[in-house]
Amino acid sequence: MNRRVDSYLPGAAAIVAVMLGLLLLPWLGETLFYSKGEPREAIVGLSIIESGDWILPVNYGSDIPFKPPFLGWLIAIFAYIFNGGEVNEYISRLPSALAAIAMVMGGYVWARRERGVRFAVIFSFVTIGSFEVFRAALACRLDMVLTACMVGAIYLMYYIREHRPRSKRWLYVAVWALLTCATLTKGPVGALLPCFVIGVYRLLRGDRFWPTLAKMLGLSALALVLPAWWFYEAWQRGGDHFYDLMMEENIGRLTGNMSYGSHTNPIWYNFITLIAGLLPWTIFLLASCFSARKFRREPLKPAGLLSLCAAVLVVGFYCIPESKRSVYLLPAYPFICYGITSLLDNTRAIKPVKFFAWFMAILAVIAPLAIVALQIFPQPWLQLSPIPWWGYILLVIPLGAGVAWIINRHSPIGHTCVTVWALYLAYVAVGMPAVLNPKSDLKAVERLSADPEAAIYTLDTYRLYSLNFYLHDRIRPISSLEEAATCPAGTMVLIHATADTTGLTENFTYEHLLDRSADHRRPIGLAIKKDTPTENIQLKNIQK
Repeated sequence: MNRRVDSYLPGAAAIVAVMLGLLLLPWLGETLFYSKGEPREAIVGLSIIESGDWILPVNYGSDIPFKPPFLGWLIAIFAYIFNGGEVNEYISRLPSALAAIAMVMGGYVWARRERGVRFAVIFSFVTIGSFEVFRAALACRLDMVLTACMVGAIYLMYYIREHRPRSKRWLYVAVWALLTCATLTKGPVGALLPCFVIGVYRLLRGDRFWPTLAKMLGLSALALVLPAWWFYEAWQRGGDHFYDLMMEENIGRLTGNMSYGSHTNPIWYNFITLIAGLLPWTIFLLASCFSARKFRREPLKPAGLLSLCAAVLVVGFYCIPESKRSVYLLPAYPFICYGITSLLDNTRAIKPVKFFAWFMAILAVIAPLAIVALQIFPQPWLQLSPIPWWGYILLVIPLGAGVAWIINRHSPIGHTCVTVWALYLAYVAVGMPAVLNPKSDLKAVERLSADPEAAIYTLDTYRLYSLNFYLHDRIRPISSLEEAATCPAGTMVLIHATADTTGLTENFTYEHLLDRSADHRRPIGLAIKKDTPTENIQLKNIQK
């Protein structure tokens, strides 16, 4: 496969870092929580701050976290440092954004050493430009922090094996720290999978089996020391309930023996999510198929072999559990993006690169104009929040990038990278808030906060994480609606559209609260306990 001669790009690392910072950091708080996943993680950090319990914080009155607490620790620390101890959307998403920046910059350093500055710059844009990576970088979820720790450990272990630095002590300490943080984020898989990838890679490079096995098992075991201490301390507080939950989430999820169905999908689901998660680069890959016969086969160099091993082993590993989600495959994305970058930077791929540049340029022209048109001519099927004045300025950036390629048509790879970056910038700063903020439950918080002393309950069978976060963990579960009838006057009960309202037939007033819950995407009603018994109020047809 023909490769280009490396170009002299002064300040390339600083340019990549600035582009990443501008793309991710200013906009983390623009989009409200609109689903249950983010506030469920954010409320762990909130409960750490409010309770002072850094081992096993409790929220919703009785809920303990489903996963180890590293993300919650980061949220709480950032809240103390940057926001006076207050957790909001920006602080909750900051760990993921910083982890994504660190991972991409680590990939830049790794690729620059292996293939040169030009390749490293393209590799950085391709990685952050993959939709699944970009989406995870903006979400208050475990997956980007986990991925950054795992991928960073793989980069360092590769460097130790291939470049054999004189002093390895601190590099091994860094590997241990990353594997430990990965384990404290989502369990033992955070340490075992990177060591498995590097172990297979070393065997393919000719290392002996038993010494390699001993090294990888030793690193994995050391990475479990601090998590084991946390597990013991949490077990002392949470008892068998905590133990059973951790075993189910870490072992039962892998073996398919969970007590409840959780994202159960067939094997082909992983490959469909890869196709979607690699957008827009999937379009370039499809275009490259028509030029595949022009590519020359060359033996894989060490970095290419590592990328192949990591991509195949990570995807293959996550085909084993019955539980499958697109975010599980995130550790494979940087290494798949290495292969995509190799195609982009190939001198024989000029036609598919130009086709892709034209495609992205046209999209960059159409998308901003479509957003402006929807603001001017609202549609009944799409509820949008107003765009601030500065949002229209940002929409000019992708428009300008698209027009620049149409006029200039020089350096298709550079134009493509800048255009993808500009489209994502407009999306995160303007498109996401406009589309998703109307779906947030924040609009109901003012009504529920009218009486700050009133107790707020939901049935124990379901949770409203978004409302609970915005209410600063005021919601508590009750076992039945009959129990609510014994509560003091003014007590609020949030009623799911499908809830059985038996026992809530008197002494309560009812009102419709939300057409669409961010957690369950169904209507929610609000029942409030009266001061004195009055005529019966039958709560029927709640779904209406």
